[in-house]
Amino acid sequence: MKHQSRRLRFGAFALLGPLFACGQVLGQDPAKVAPKNVKVVFENDRLRVLEVRMKPGEKLPLHSHPAHLTLTLSDFKGKFLGADGEARLADGQASAWSWTEPITHASENVGNTEIRAFAIELKDRPRKTSKSSNAVDPVKKK
Repeated sequence: MKHQSRRLRFGAFALLGPLFACGQVLGQDPAKVAPKNVKVVFENDRLRVLEVRMKPGEKLPLHSHPAHLTLTLSDFKGKFLGADGEARLADGQASAWSWTEPITHASENVGNTEIRAFAIELKDRPRKTSKSSNAVDPVKKK
């Protein structure tokens, strides 16, 4: 039974993977594998902000995100295929925020509206800086 489940997942990935992956390697940067749909709009040593736009019927090949926060700007219906071959459908609403742990997946807009969103990806935690930093604390009162 366990072998059957593995074969089924592998078979689904083998059939659907090429539709999404188009020869891409796991863990690829979404801005590099889908530059038409994903743009880096801000980046520093702590985070990166991606603007995502997908017209109905468009697909993003297999790609990865670190832990990230997403702000959805439009209602949408999407299909997501995990690296393990498991597919799931999701409906989203405009102005919704969501948190996602690190993930590798392919995406498809299966709705009839453009998907518009910002993904705020976190980078590794910053190293401690010395107390002599010139940083200003906006909350600290004088």
